[in-house]
Amino acid sequence: MNLQLRKMNLIEFLLGVQDETFFTKIETAIHKSSKTIKPYDIVFTKADIIERAKFAETQIKKGLTLTQQEVEAQSKDW
Repeated sequence: MNLQLRKMNLIEFLLGVQDETFFTKIETAIHKSSKTIKPYDIVFTKADIIERAKFAETQIKKGLTLTQQEVEAQSKDW
């Protein structure tokens, strides 16, 4: 399974998580590990960007979107 497909599967899994405690554990683990990643370590190929755009279109069609206010509220924790 390629990395992009694994990422999309993980995102879909996370969207289905209903247990707040479990989700918090996942969030904590991600935040701890992401502190070691620098922005310049992340590189997107043309194929990556196309894949992300297709995934975004699918999410929009499913109605899985956020309002501007929701995004701004989330970004305060970044």
